[in-house]
Amino acid sequence: MSDFSFAQVAPLNDENEWDTMPNKFLQEGINTEIVTTWDNQPLDHKPIRIHMKWHFERMQGKPHKRAVKIEFEAPLFDDEPPPGDFPGICPGLWNYEVVEFFFANDKKQYLEVEVGPHGHWLVLLFKGYRDCINDGKEIELEVENIFDGDSWRCKLEIPLAYFPGKVTRFNAYAIHGPESDRQYEALYPVKDGSLTEPDFHRLEYFGRVDTKRILPEGYNRQPFNDLKYGDMWEEVTKPKDPEQLQQEQAETSET
Repeated sequence: MSDFSFAQVAPLNDENEWDTMPNKFLQEGINTEIVTTWDNQPLDHKPIRIHMKWHFERMQGKPHKRAVKIEFEAPLFDDEPPPGDFPGICPGLWNYEVVEFFFANDKKQYLEVEVGPHGHWLVLLFKGYRDCINDGKEIELEVENIFDGDSWRCKLEIPLAYFPGKVTRFNAYAIHGPESDRQYEALYPVKDGSLTEPDFHRLEYFGRVDTKRILPEGYNRQPFNDLKYGDMWEEVTKPKDPEQLQQEQAETSET
């Protein structure tokens, strides 16, 4: 039986050793920065500095908060009008100024989180290459943006339940510029010239991430299920019935 068959469940207000166990790696988190374009050219502006860290917070009368907190500082270009919608969930946010974070496992399941400087965000879950299992229209995110001159400082919290199980790889991207001159930047760029245009969903170019610095080890074994978010990855993790397996095998053999 696959070790992805079931999501880990946390009852209301339940707390376990992983939440508060002293861990110097979790306390330090991860510091990194984007310094190249998607195809490994140096940026013509200051780096985008990123800090990621585990966050646990006890909550009264509702599920405790378990999240990866990300803080970053990036140049504020504002070279295109922001989305016309009010701040909040914004489908197609990648068409605007945006910073994106991708977390993937070795089964090619991955989480994409996008945030823009004007309070917009988008959260998408994928079970394979560009094979999205949600439309992002109902997934909330805690985001705080502060403008400081020509800089944009952002804080966001990604709930543990959003992550696929056994995260091993990571990449971060930034996009800005008018449609005629879009600029694409990457933490882990394409260095071999194998692509002629950016494709942020190519997991083979992601870097390995030391997950013990952002996730307690016990929480990176399978997707996390709590009462607030439910099982976000149920479509991927639930056991398939024999008829469904037979149908998928037949479709595979036809192709």
